[in-house]
Amino acid sequence: MWLLTSVANVSNDKHWVFSINFSQLDSVDFYLVQNGKVIKQSHQGKAQKEQRFRVPTFRVELPDSDPVDLYIRIESRSSSLIAPLRIQAEPLHSSYFQMDSLLWGFFYGGLLILAIYNLALFFGVREKSLIAYVGYIAAVILWQFVWGGHTHLLFSQGIPSWLVGHSELIFVIIGISSGFFTKTFLETEKHSPTAHPVINLLLVCQALTGLVCFVDLLPSIWKNNLVYGVGLVAILSYIYAGFEAFFNKFKPARYFIFAWSMLATGAIIGMLSLIGILPSNDFTTYCFQVGVFLEAGLFSFALMEKSRGQLESEVEQATNDLRNNMELIEEQNARLDIARKDAIKASNVKSQFLANMSHEIRTPLNAILGFSRELNNASLPTDQQEQVRIVNTAADNLLTIVNDILDFSKIEAGKLQINNQPFSPNKLLEEMVTIMAKSSHSKRIEFVFDLHPLPEKLIGDVFRIKQVLNNLLSNALKFTSSGTITFSVSGRSLPHGIHEVNITVEDTGIGISRQDRKKLFNAFSQVDDALNRNYQGTGLGLVISRELVRLMNGDLTLKSVLGQGSTFNVSLRMNQLSQKYALTSSEDWKGKNVVIFDPVPATRRSSASMLSILGAQVTSVESLDYLMSLKGQYDFFMATVPVSKMGLRDTYLSRFVQFPAQKRILWYSGPEPFAQYPSLSQHFHSQARMPMTLTKLDSLVHHHTTPAKNAMQEKIGTLPKAKILAVDDMEMNLKLLHTWLDHSPVELTTTISGQDAVNQCQTQEFDLILMDVQMPGMDGLQATREIRKSPLNMGTPIVAVTAHAFKEEQERLLASGMDDYLPKPIEVELLITLINSWCHNVEPGEIVFPSIDWQLALKRANQNQDTAKEMLDSFIALLPETIETLSALWDDQDYNGLKTEVHKLHGACCYTGLPRMQHLANETESSLKLGQHKLVEENLPALIAEAKKVLNESKLKDSRS
Repeated sequence: MWLLTSVANVSNDKHWVFSINFSQLDSVDFYLVQNGKVIKQSHQGKAQKEQRFRVPTFRVELPDSDPVDLYIRIESRSSSLIAPLRIQAEPLHSSYFQMDSLLWGFFYGGLLILAIYNLALFFGVREKSLIAYVGYIAAVILWQFVWGGHTHLLFSQGIPSWLVGHSELIFVIIGISSGFFTKTFLETEKHSPTAHPVINLLLVCQALTGLVCFVDLLPSIWKNNLVYGVGLVAILSYIYAGFEAFFNKFKPARYFIFAWSMLATGAIIGMLSLIGILPSNDFTTYCFQVGVFLEAGLFSFALMEKSRGQLESEVEQATNDLRNNMELIEEQNARLDIARKDAIKASNVKSQFLANMSHEIRTPLNAILGFSRELNNASLPTDQQEQVRIVNTAADNLLTIVNDILDFSKIEAGKLQINNQPFSPNKLLEEMVTIMAKSSHSKRIEFVFDLHPLPEKLIGDVFRIKQVLNNLLSNALKFTSSGTITFSVSGRSLPHGIHEVNITVEDTGIGISRQDRKKLFNAFSQVDDALNRNYQGTGLGLVISRELVRLMNGDLTLKSVLGQGSTFNVSLRMNQLSQKYALTSSEDWKGKNVVIFDPVPATRRSSASMLSILGAQVTSVESLDYLMSLKGQYDFFMATVPVSKMGLRDTYLSRFVQFPAQKRILWYSGPEPFAQYPSLSQHFHSQARMPMTLTKLDSLVHHHTTPAKNAMQEKIGTLPKAKILAVDDMEMNLKLLHTWLDHSPVELTTTISGQDAVNQCQTQEFDLILMDVQMPGMDGLQATREIRKSPLNMGTPIVAVTAHAFKEEQERLLASGMDDYLPKPIEVELLITLINSWCHNVEPGEIVFPSIDWQLALKRANQNQDTAKEMLDSFIALLPETIETLSALWDDQDYNGLKTEVHKLHGACCYTGLPRMQHLANETESSLKLGQHKLVEENLPALIAEAKKVLNESKLKDSRS
């Protein structure tokens, strides 16, 4: 198509611009003709190279008032021939161009911002419609970039001819992207079921249309009409889907409908201006772009509305779920409350059962253990002694099992408490060593005691620590058949007055595999069934030990190798009460030259270490040859005959007696050497059982002698003169108390019923009452309440004697009016401690008796002076011989003879006026009867001195008369 117009410049502007405001024309040729001659020409359009603006633009300089002709040739195969010609002066065109560029920049920038925002939103919520929207915006930007004529900015040599001939593909892309956005945004399958298949069909049609255009199966005009037709139908289906969704209560669809309506309005206005129905101006020119921009913005609002709706729906769903969960929780809480009450009830039943079991088992055990231990002090044949030992061992094992079960039950119930009090760690350790070493030696196993300096006093639960150590050492002894058991103890001071004690129990026993260690600390379990058969036990020892250590803020760890042995490490942190240490440099050992012979390296090292810390100069010897090669002066020779070297004992002993030293000490870990060879006592200062301890070393330098009398009997004999009432429904328990206390200063009264105890308390005053709790008829608590009402025993201490093991039971008994608690089975040491704590001897003021009281003599003789004088003279005449006899018997330590002679003297004093001598004779006789020889040592010299004083006074009276 050719266009022709004549122009005459009658203005003051010489520079003018002719532009055709349509960018899709393939070729636009400008020819400026004056007087039949072409004075300027330009060839622009999509297919040509000279176009520098987004639309064909022809700049010319027009002569003043001279008319010129402008010929314009237009050719386009990819679009309709639309030629809106605009003539502008150069300055006006420049302003117009700048404004045009600014608006297009705002257009593209706004779309990019919307795309980036929704893309970022997509990565947060993963909503498919958001990514479809971003794809739609990208297609719109591409569409406008091509349709707006901005492709010239990319192709300076002209747009490739293939792109020029296939610009209709842009419409296909925009149609498909908008279709996918419609499907995902409206969720057409759910909200627009009628339009959903139509949209799917049109998407397929648009894809086929794009394929047809891509391969040029149709002429250009047909392709364009096909693309426009299918695209228009697709847009109408999208709008219909929006209406359908809106009517189906999908509120965000209103923005969707309004957006497509805005785009359609802008497109119609733009098309009408291009075909000349509406005037071509800025409004009609940019109306379509404004519609596209508003459509994109409204789509974004629609997405926001949809997201908000989904969020509200999710919140509502979450609220409903929470409400349902709350109802379930309330129901579950009700069930848990019922289950908790049932569990508490079951726990109470279990606790009551354990308490009853404890009472029923411990009560007969009290008699069994008490009487069997008393038999140890009796002179029995060897076979019966062995039977008594077996009974003792079985009873002790049974008591251990009962205690383990009860301790485990307390741990399960969270009722086991730690009772911290000051104690001596060295004393505790030596007790454990004394018990375990002898048992270890009886199995021909060496026992190593490796002690490091510890404070003299710590604060902790000595009973529970002893229980843990007893479990660990007993296990080591049980599972070790040969080799050594090492008991190592060390410590270190920590800030704030804390002292950490580290205890290691190492053995060379069977060891534990890695798999079996996991179940080792489970209740009622050992490593395997074979061990259950070979090594009897409840399987509770380690479980209880671990929990006890944990309650004492400590750690219990295990290292073991199968077939090589095990090592248990216990770490306890306790308050340090004393800054003085038990094992430290001593003046008694400082500078002493000591030779230690011990063929066992472990025990030799521990002994040498202990003596070195004490300050001694130690020489360690392993072989006899090296021992005999030693020359010098030695203060002590510590000779060891270990149980593991029994075959060489005679050889060792024969060489030991030849070694020169001031004191030879024989240490042994098997049978007593002095018992085997009595003559050895002439060559050795003393013998001691391994391992070496501080107490044993102290006895070597201070010459401590062991009393020949039973230590427990000594303690019983020194009890205060107290009147005690014992109440128990089992006669064998009362008989045991008689066995213990009948030969003591205690006056014991027993009864088998609570009512009888109340009756006796109405007529007698007691210093202490031992009250069994569970008795038929009137139990211990009822009896206690009645006794408190009696005037004679209102304030008498009443001690609950029961087998109930739980602390709550003990607290209940104390709260009910009882003053103390004594557990069954009763241990004689605890009984002695209890009596000493509640009863004390009250020493009366000293009465000064005259040596000779004549008024008393007359009274004894019924006021007959002659008889009184005769009896006194006869008694005094016997005194010299009596004094000599008493002195001789005391020198010979003949206590039986002394008892007979003092008894005669005491009887004779009763009929004379000698009150002081009578008092001293009575005290001496009582001490002799009770075997309290220390008191005899005090009273007998005073008695002899008084006898001499009576002789002197009588001689003075005779000389005066």
